[in-house]
Parts: sequence; C-alpha cells; structure tokens
Amino acid sequence: MVKFNNKLRNKLQSYSELLVVVFVVVLANVLANQYYRRFDLTAEKRYTLSATSEKLCSQIKDRLYVKVYLEGEMSSKFKRFRNELRDLLYEFREASGQHIDIDFTDPLEGKDNKEKSNILTQMEQRGLVPVRDFDREGVDETSFKLLVPGADVVYQGREFSVNFFLFDVAKDPETNVNQAIQGLEYELANMVRRCIAGNPKRIIIADGNGELNELQIADLSRELGQYYQVERMNLNVADPEAARPFQLNLTTNPDSAGLVLLELMQRRLNNADGLVIAKPRNDYTDAELYLIDQFIMKGGKVLWMVDPIAAEIDSLERNPSFLAGSQNLDNITAQLFEYGVSLNPTLLMDATCNRIPTPRREFFDWFYFPLFTSRNLDHPIVKNLGAVWSQFPATLRAKSRPDVKITDLLVSSPYTKTVGVPATIDYVSTYMQSRDRRFRETMNAGLQTCGVLLEGTFRSPFVFRRKLTSQQFIKECTNSMIVIADGDIARNGVMLRSGNPYPLGYDRFSRITFANKKFLMNCMDYLLDQNGLIEIRGKELNVRLLDQTRIKEEREYWKWLNTLLPIILILLFGAGNWWLRRWKFTRQ
Repeated sequence: MVKFNNKLRNKLQSYSELLVVVFVVVLANVLANQYYRRFDLTAEKRYTLSATSEKLCSQIKDRLYVKVYLEGEMSSKFKRFRNELRDLLYEFREASGQHIDIDFTDPLEGKDNKEKSNILTQMEQRGLVPVRDFDREGVDETSFKLLVPGADVVYQGREFSVNFFLFDVAKDPETNVNQAIQGLEYELANMVRRCIAGNPKRIIIADGNGELNELQIADLSRELGQYYQVERMNLNVADPEAARPFQLNLTTNPDSAGLVLLELMQRRLNNADGLVIAKPRNDYTDAELYLIDQFIMKGGKVLWMVDPIAAEIDSLERNPSFLAGSQNLDNITAQLFEYGVSLNPTLLMDATCNRIPTPRREFFDWFYFPLFTSRNLDHPIVKNLGAVWSQFPATLRAKSRPDVKITDLLVSSPYTKTVGVPATIDYVSTYMQSRDRRFRETMNAGLQTCGVLLEGTFRSPFVFRRKLTSQQFIKECTNSMIVIADGDIARNGVMLRSGNPYPLGYDRFSRITFANKKFLMNCMDYLLDQNGLIEIRGKELNVRLLDQTRIKEEREYWKWLNTLLPIILILLFGAGNWWLRRWKFTRQ
C-alpha cells in the first residue's frame, strides 16, 4: 500500500510539474502577443532604428499597406536579403504603432511563361525592376530565377512602387546583395517619407539657356516632385518668355521694365530653397549670374551640372565621327572658379565604362561613357551607391581654400586618359582602341574627379561690381553646393514610338538601370537636409559571410550531420529518459 501511494504521489508530482510548464509556456505566449520587445545584441545595432526613422514612422496616422514581391524559392543570399527586409519592416511597424500592414508574396508562383512575361512587363512599367538570381548549387550546377525585390505601397488612397535592390554591373552578385542590405533602412525610411510628405521645400529647375528640356529631365522632375515642390523658371532676362509671368507688373512700370523684371525674378528665385542647373548650352549673362549668386548668398542650395564640352552621342547616328569642342561657358566657369572649382576643358576616357552596340549587336567598351562607383568614398551621398553613368564628362579641379571643405563625389577609376578639346570622336577608332591592349596600357592618368561637394564660406564675386537690384546685397555666406562636370547625368532617354521618358539612368541597349536618379536625389536631400534622412546612409552594417569554398567542399557532410544529429539526439534523450524513470520508480 505504501509503495502504491509513493507511485501515485510521484505521478501526481510529475503531472503538476507538467502543468506548471504548460502554464508558463501559455502565459509567455499571451504576454508576447500583447507586449513586443526586441533586444538588439548586435555590435553595430543593426536592428535598432535611427532617430530619423522613428520620427518618420511616428507621423503615420492611417493604414500603410506594403506588398513585397520577394517570396518563394531563391538563393541563400537573397533569402538573407529577404529576411533582413522582413525584420526591418517589422521594426518600422512597431515604431509606427502597428499602422503598417506587411504582405510577402511571390507574384510569379504557379504562372506559365506567358503570364510571367506579362506580369514582369506590368511591373517594369510601374518602376519595379526584376533581377536575375543565380544559385550555384554545386561546382557544376547553376540555376537562375527572376525575382522582383520591390514592393507596391498604398497610403491614404495613393499608390506607388519602391525598389529595394539596384544591381551594380561593376560588382559581383554577393557584393550587390550586401550593398542592398546596407541601404535597406534608408529605402524604407524614404518610402515612409514619400507617404507622409507635407509642406515640401521648393526646388526650381533653371530654363531659358539651352538647359535640358522638360522631357529630357522628366524622370528626375517626377522623382523630385514626390518629396518637393518643383517648378521650372526661365532665368534668361533677355527672353520675352521670362517676362511673361510678370507681365502685369511690367506694363505698369514700362520705363523701368528691365529693373522691375530683375527685381521680380530675384524675389521669385529667393522664395525657393533649391536650384537645379542641368546642362546649359548658352552662357549666362552677368544679370543671370547675379540672381544665382544672391540666391546662394541668402542660403539657397544649387546643384550645378555643367558641360564645358559640346559632345553628344546622337551625332554618331548621322556620321561615324564628330568634333567635340568647347561649349563656351566662360561666365559660368569664371563664377564657379570664384566659388572654388575649376572646370577643365578635357574629355575623360575611362576603362571602367558603359558599353554600346555595333550594328551586329556586339557590345564594346565606349570609354567616353565612364561609370562612377563609390569605391573608397565614404560620404552619405554616395555610400553604398551603385554605378553612376555619365556621357562625355569633363574633369574638374578644386581650389585649395581653408574656408571651404571639398568632398569628392564622382571619381573615376585609375585607368583613365584625358583628351583636350577640340577633339575628334571617332566610332571606328574607339572600337579598335577598346580591343587594343597597348592602348589600354596608355590609360594611366590616374583618378580623375568629375563631381564635388563644396561646404564652407563663399564670397560673392560681385562685391566690387555694380549691384543690379535694390534688394539687400549679401557679400558672403556659409553654405553648400554641388558641382558636376556633366549635364547628361540628369538626362533620361525618350522612347521613339510613344515619346515617353525612360527611367533616369536606364540604358535601353543593355537594359541596365544605373544609379543616376538615386545619386541626384541624394544630392538634393543632402543639400536641403530633408528630415535628416541622408544620415541613415552612414549606418554601418557588418555582413558576416560564409566561406563559399568550404560550403562546396563540405556540403554533404553538413547536410547529413544536420539531418541525422537531431534524430540521434532525440533517440538518446528518449532512451535516457526511459532508463532514468525506470531506475527512479523501481528503487521504491
């Protein structure tokens, strides 16, 4: 009887312990569903949002729906990318007070080839760029699948698409994925900013002196318009079109119409926060440069994209060669020299470049189309940025001034050559040079700079000259500006049939989209300090990679170990538990 009671007591004790464990597990799950808390133990705090991201998320007041097209079968590197994206989206959801709904889906699952092609075409039209995911399963096994690492976003009745991954042709797939992971928080914060944008700053795009027209700069204008108030303004004071917006004021003061026009143009320009000057073909007059100078002196930000050399790839459609000459922008060049930058009338040839096709669809290196990468550059504007495509850029040289800090943004590879103008650009000669090893060996001019950021104290070049308006003249200021020796960086292509613009940076021959748009958006965000968003790009993430060689060599070993070890451990645990209970209860 005593032995029976002991057995009963032991069984009841075991049941009680089991009930306690079940109760603790259930309670922990209930509390976990009610209260979310994540502990970030990573050295670089990769799962801790920046203050800027949290501030943006706190401004989300309605449901924000994010449909991410990254699910299903994919290589390990893209699985890592997807998991990082999912984790960050969850962090954004928590920071927003659960206002973000997240859905991961595979848009191509269960579709035949024709349906997949239609879906991908529709996505490309919305700006979602598919990428090829190569999965090297073994030494001799390689497969690939098309993925769409982007999302559709819906907020307050507005819909737009976001790309989280931009392939850089200058880097291998693993580096591309790591670079995309580095920029995920920035992309998500930018997505939220696009949703909640209100009271935007004003940007004026200069017009009237042969700058890129509305169609040629349409994609950049549209992208800027998502975050800023964008308008064009004719700065050519001699053009009757420039006076049209002020016609009423000019007719009431016909005797001093010129002075009144300049005053009104200065007021309108000074009401803006940023100015984009994209490839003027005609030189600015003193009056126009005076307006720009005083805009800078009062704190306005300017993005200069100036081509000192006249060279267009379209010229080769008519003739196999053309003469590249000076654009004769002496006044603009002189004013930039006063601010601290000298534009050199030299064409840049770079071995790291884009390719163009022959009539037989054979691609070759076109040295006049350099690709600028962010190698060895750590500034937030270009950090983790893909390649930026330029066309016939010139070079520039920064003056050494103690009161102006100059940061390189667009730097060539070391394998370059500079050509003074006038110079003949010959299609056949460049084709032959691209295949000539000896010519490539002569491309040793070293690193060349084509774009810089200037920050510091600027003095007006009009200090000792006649003042052109009655408004207060400002002699100097603390400000920043960006100067790029290529205007085509901002030019998008145009579809021949429809007349619609291609995405900025898109090469219709290779079907690669370069990082031109992101680079220019980063430039404006940095200059205008919109929400401090650009600082997120400075966040460092250490991506710890597996040794691919060891993976191939030890693949079978680790596969069988991970398959059999859990089964063996469970069997050992079961046998040990059976022996322990048998020994415990047979003692009594």
